Formats: sequence, structure tokens, C-alpha cells
Amino acid sequence: MSDRPTPEQIMAEFERMRSEAEATLEKYKEVSAELGADAVEVVSEDGLLTVRLDPNGKVDAIVVNEAAMRYRQSLGPAMVALIRQARDAYALKSAEMARRLLGDKIDVDAILSQYLPKDGQGPGRTGF
Repeated sequence: MSDRPTPEQIMAEFERMRSEAEATLEKYKEVSAELGADAVEVVSEDGLLTVRLDPNGKVDAIVVNEAAMRYRQSLGPAMVALIRQARDAYALKSAEMARRLLGDKIDVDAILSQYLPKDGQGPGRTGF
């Protein structure tokens, strides 16, 4: 006897994989609709700076209120910090999507904790 699967077994496995892929795609659509797979926008505490990331996590827009120009010396560092905060928000949103899609297959929190500040006040903190 051979250990080779029969054509029926191969087709059954293929159908199982196809069904699983369709279910995953449907779940992704539901989760992205619920969480919004759109852009992430972060505004500084004082409302003078805004950073928007596109759905791929890339900086899409930077808005500097005219009043922010009074703080020229700290404008650059504040903008960098706000971009970091936006990327942190994007990472958290992506992690939540992954958590819902993958369940307990991968420890998303353990992976994410290696990259985000633990107190929420780290590199994403802004302010003039």
C-alpha cells in the first residue's frame, strides 16, 4: 500500500483549504469594516499639528497650524513625536485586527510589546 493520498482526499483537502481561506477573507472584511481599515489621524494635544497615515501606515499628510510657527525651535521634534504616535496608533489598530483574525494562533501582544512604549508615554509623546 502506498502512503499517497487518493484524488478524492486531495480534493477534500483542497476544498477544506479553500473554505478556510474564504472564511478568513470574510472575517477580515468584517474586522476591517468594524475597526476601519482607513487612514489613522493623530492630532497634537494643543491641536496645532496633525499627522495622517494612509491605510498602509505611510505618512499621507502633515498639517501645521499657523500658530505652531511660534514654536519653531521645537516644531521639528514635536512633529517627529507626533508621527511616532500615529505609527503607534496604526500598530495598535493593526494588532487588534490580527488578534481578531488569528485568535490564539500567534501572541500578537508579545510581538507588539517589543516595539511600543509600555507606559504609552514613550516616543509618541508630543507637546511644545
